[in-house]
Amino acid sequence: MTPPNTRRLMRRRLTTLGVGLFALCALVAPRLSGAESAAAARSWLRKRLAALQQDPRLAGAKLSALVVGPGRSAKPIFAADAHRPVSVASNAKLLTSAALLASLGADYRFKTAIYGEQKGAVVEGDLCLEARGDPSLTDAHLWRIARDLYAGGLRRVSGGLKLDLSYFDGKTLPPLFETRRSDAYYRPAVGALSINENVVRVRVQAGAAPGDPARVSVEPRSRYVRVRSDVRTVAGRRRSWIGLRTRGRGLRTEVRVRGRVRVGYRGRPWRKRIAHPDRFAAATLLGLLARRGIKLGQTTVGRCKAPKKARALYVHASRPLGELVRRMNKVSSNFMAEQLLKVLGAERYGAPGSAAKGLKAVAEHLATIGVPRGSYTLKNGSGLYEASAISPAQIVAVLRAAYHDFRYGPDYLASLAISGADGTLAHRFVGSGAERYVRAKTGTLSKVIALSGVAGASKRRRLLFAFVVTELPKGAIRKARAVVDEMARALVTYLER
Repeated sequence: MTPPNTRRLMRRRLTTLGVGLFALCALVAPRLSGAESAAAARSWLRKRLAALQQDPRLAGAKLSALVVGPGRSAKPIFAADAHRPVSVASNAKLLTSAALLASLGADYRFKTAIYGEQKGAVVEGDLCLEARGDPSLTDAHLWRIARDLYAGGLRRVSGGLKLDLSYFDGKTLPPLFETRRSDAYYRPAVGALSINENVVRVRVQAGAAPGDPARVSVEPRSRYVRVRSDVRTVAGRRRSWIGLRTRGRGLRTEVRVRGRVRVGYRGRPWRKRIAHPDRFAAATLLGLLARRGIKLGQTTVGRCKAPKKARALYVHASRPLGELVRRMNKVSSNFMAEQLLKVLGAERYGAPGSAAKGLKAVAEHLATIGVPRGSYTLKNGSGLYEASAISPAQIVAVLRAAYHDFRYGPDYLASLAISGADGTLAHRFVGSGAERYVRAKTGTLSKVIALSGVAGASKRRRLLFAFVVTELPKGAIRKARAVVDEMARALVTYLER
């Protein structure tokens, strides 16, 4: 056993030796200046991104990318075909939302008004609902309208419900949506009067015993939706299967359900598009008025022209546009993008709002920030169905303009999904060093994935970036997305150095 005094002496000698070696290393090792250290970090990032560009997981695909600091004169740190216009999928919403916020302001609100001449408990004539394209209207809001009209003393309407839909043109399918025949929720119709993003939720549940018909429920409830089902309940060991689709039939939407379900099957809700936005909303409101105790003399829905000077019986105001754009970008809502595009057109060039007018307004905004007309392609507001050809450099130009414009930039950047926290990035970057340090817009089509936005770090440094992978082979989306996520993580690692 070593005596205590000897152990203390050995520790002092080792400490002295360590200090001496540290001093020697300090003399021998070259000292890097701040500029040299920054250059070394940039070199590391370029090499890392270049290596990921050659990753086997991107075999057969093409990467277009740009990484640059937020300064107006900042030089690119990394570029790969940065000026080549490519399909950017839902990254097109970055252009639409920037134009919306810059043109209308984050405080813009939508108003849905109901007019009628109420005397006591009766409206003599019709209720006239003026719709102005509110993309956030739901059946819950319609219930509040019915409730508040009742609270205001209304019990009977001698006429019926009429709609003023003149704020939009009559086209319910956005550009290029007609190229696919799909009842998917992400291919919705649009209209001046729309609720629940023009989507119904359908749930199939087993009956009480084998042989019983399954229960099919649709939300929101209305006479507009017709259900046809031959789904039966079967014994517990048999496998459940369901085929469900919606389609327009005449002036209604039909939900057709086939298959079988096991006893005890509770299912999941299916989200499906409807065909006629105004009829869907009007039928829902009529049902809610009746449930609340307000009787109408007519059940058919017609058209009206809202009076310009009359006082409305009820006005519903939406949440501010900044909050609605936040939902649009975080969850990548195609409905909100296409609906808001028409609103932008109506506000900039007058009603009726149309996709063409909205796209003209987007082009006008892009021209003011240095993205000239004719240098890109944008055919709708959402980017669905190969509607875009935009370069990473142009996406970064949009991001940079918002970054430096305090009038709309904070709301714009707040609309981007947060890595590992919410929206389409809620389950990406979790547990990594980039968690909550990336704010970006995602994009996915059958052969395209994209991620563009802002990367940050605890040192308050920032980078703007756009990564777009095109010409993906079948089944390669998940692999390509993993590579792009590694690229974004590399940006955060660089910023922390």
